[in-house]
Amino acid sequence: MIDAFRELGVCGEGIEKFGMVALDVPPAADLAAVQRLLNHGVGKEWWDIEEGRITAQWRATSVG
Repeated sequence: MIDAFRELGVCGEGIEKFGMVALDVPPAADLAAVQRLLNHGVGKEWWDIEEGRITAQWRATSVG
């Protein structure tokens, strides 16, 4: 999963034992593209998401 986001300039780390991944989305990343990929994965039931430490820029970019 992390590799899919790496192409968008996003880094992350995972805990395989718990099936969890944390992504670090830098302000310079294409936020709309990151959100589209997140939503696509949710739609395909590849993953679920929870957001934390959300910026106003992230909220303003919301693609649904």
